[in-house]
Amino acid sequence: MSEIQSMMLSVCFGATVGYLIGNLVGIIIFAVGEIQEKRRKRQKDEDTSIKTE
Repeated sequence: MSEIQSMMLSVCFGATVGYLIGNLVGIIIFAVGEIQEKRRKRQKDEDTSIKTE
């Protein structure tokens, strides 16, 4: 394998791994945001039901 082929392989592999890691981080951040939103909504509903009683 020539020097240029090795460099091209490294660049492509690095880009693929970076894309995969970026997607995983995005999925985790989105999931945490959804959990926080559900918790906030549930807390608001509980506060509203306590005030109406």
